[in-house]
Amino acid sequence: MAGLALGGAEAAPYEEALANPPSLFEKMPADRAGVDTNATLVRRLKAEPTSLNPLLMFTAIDAEFDYLLWARPFVIDANMEWALNPDMAAGYQESGDHLEARLTLSPRLKWHDGQPFTADDIVFSYQMLTSEHVTARRAATEIDQLADCRAIGTDTVVYRFKRALPTNKWAVDFPIIPRHLYEPRLAEDPTLQRSDVHLYNRKAIGNGPYRLVDWIGGQRLVLERWDDCTGRKPAFKRIVFEIVPDNNAALLAFEAGDLGETELTPRQFARDTDSQRFAEVGVKGKGEQWTTYYIGWNVSGSVPFLADAQVRQALGHALNVPSIINRVFFGLFTPSTAVFPRGSWACPPDLQPYSFDLNEATRLLDAAGWTTDPNDGWRYKTIAPNGGEPQRLRAGFTLNIVQGSQTSPVVASIFQKDLRRLGVQMQWRVLEWSVFNERNFKHEFEAYLSAWTPGPEPDEARNLFHSTSRAGGRNYVGYANEKVDSLFDEARQSLSREKRQACYHEIARIIHDDAPYTFIVHAQTLWAFDKKLRGVAYSPRGPVNFFPGVLDWWQAAK
Repeated sequence: MAGLALGGAEAAPYEEALANPPSLFEKMPADRAGVDTNATLVRRLKAEPTSLNPLLMFTAIDAEFDYLLWARPFVIDANMEWALNPDMAAGYQESGDHLEARLTLSPRLKWHDGQPFTADDIVFSYQMLTSEHVTARRAATEIDQLADCRAIGTDTVVYRFKRALPTNKWAVDFPIIPRHLYEPRLAEDPTLQRSDVHLYNRKAIGNGPYRLVDWIGGQRLVLERWDDCTGRKPAFKRIVFEIVPDNNAALLAFEAGDLGETELTPRQFARDTDSQRFAEVGVKGKGEQWTTYYIGWNVSGSVPFLADAQVRQALGHALNVPSIINRVFFGLFTPSTAVFPRGSWACPPDLQPYSFDLNEATRLLDAAGWTTDPNDGWRYKTIAPNGGEPQRLRAGFTLNIVQGSQTSPVVASIFQKDLRRLGVQMQWRVLEWSVFNERNFKHEFEAYLSAWTPGPEPDEARNLFHSTSRAGGRNYVGYANEKVDSLFDEARQSLSREKRQACYHEIARIIHDDAPYTFIVHAQTLWAFDKKLRGVAYSPRGPVNFFPGVLDWWQAAK
């Protein structure tokens, strides 16, 4: 795909004082007489969910429905801390040897179809997550720490852990599906994935404060407050998710009053929202976030040019992050240094990002044996792939990016220009969201540009970088390093925060040097909210995807 021309002066950082009006964060009053409890909140989705079976969900789009359609005994709060969900759990106690825990459910819990929610549903979900037939890319991340999960009566679950680990509390926080709906048809489809068998992957019979009432493919999903819920009652009667892939179209829809909130690109936040039309309907929100933009390299060996760490280090030095921050992200983002988010106890404070240095990139490419042909200016190397006949290969790769992104093509264009100066050929391919994700999962790519927002537990990164996560996990790049594997295992097995921190610091440094990812920038929460909206809070995940998050949003009665 041809590059995009860039023009204009570099952007100045946006003045933060223009965002975050105090009214946006006003708490919901205990007396709801002044709250509009019949209002509809229209939210934006960038793409369609992959599934509404919470065991199978794995994308950021899927996560939008967590805590809305689905309630769990354990939640992640705004501080990224593990906590009991008071609407679901009456108590949780871990044994003194840290090898057993007992959960007591709150009374009178139900599914949306009126059937009781019991301990058997939790045990059944555990059995599905540990089944060889079920591909749970995200939900089963910590499930291997459990030795057993059993029910005592209808309201008590006993978890047995394989070892006394600091991450055991995350192992019990897995999604739950209704046993009475899925189990009868399990023999027909043990994978839980075929929609002709498991229609509930689209019908979503959940147990959360909202229930699904409509899903029009490619257009919208409609949720309605479930007033039979035994827990909290959110203020908005309906939440309508409109599927709007294009950022410009989303902003226009917001300004027209057709959306109540939408994430903003840096350009939109800094420039495109400085209008009377925007000010009449909305306000802007800005906050710290853990999201990291990165390029993932296929390091499995199937792409000869990318198989050498020196080459990937060279590519890190060839990426002009300072220019990208100014020209693409309008000075709002900061350079990323490592897999663990800046400010996390797992991130080494002294780790520095790769500097933009084409001379160093040249040295590393030369050292890796990719030399410049004076006849055409491209770099070449003679390699015998998989032991076959030697071939003279040109240095280069194809970068996959997601359709609808305004920033990814410009980042790719900047990168492409500097790589051409080095004699490295780069092309990029635009893919629809579901195709992009599926190719990553199948390792059918050379490189891809994406973003990742980690959870509160650094052990979660093992699903990205531990060699055992190459099949069925999210180690899409095919990274394998025995030392990194052993450090992840050591960190998981230690109850000492100090020892765990030392392990994660070393992991970050090794991954920095091996460069299976090129980390680009740390993002910020940049959002547009309807000016009537109240109760918003920020977290390292942004204003959504934590508890209670959207459940605390409200607007005043007219």
